[in-house]
Amino acid sequence: MNNLSFSSNTYGQPLFRVEVITFILNYAGEMGSYFLVEPAYESALEDIRRFYPRLSISQNIITGPEYSQCTDLTPVSDDVLAKFYYSNLSKWRAANLTIFLTNEAGEF
Repeated sequence: MNNLSFSSNTYGQPLFRVEVITFILNYAGEMGSYFLVEPAYESALEDIRRFYPRLSISQNIITGPEYSQCTDLTPVSDDVLAKFYYSNLSKWRAANLTIFLTNEAGEF
C-alpha cells in the first residue's frame, strides 16, 4: 500500500484545515483509477490555493498495485481505511474536517 499526500500552500497560518483521505485503484485500466483522477485532484488543489489561500487542504491518496480492480478493493476497503486512519490519528485531530472519498463500485 502506498500513501501519496498533496497539500495546498497557505500564506501565514491556515484558518481552516481539511484532510481528505482517498482509497483508490492503482491500475489505469478502470475508470476512477489514480492515473485518471490525479490530474483533477491537482487542478482542484491549484484552484483552492489561488482562491482560498488561508484554507489548507491535504489530499491523502491510499493506493497500491494489489488494488487493480474494484473486486480487489471492495472486500478490504473498510479495514485498509481504518488502519490508515487510526495510524495517523494525530494528523486528523489537528484538522478541522476529515473527509473520506472512495471510488468503489459494488455489484448490483
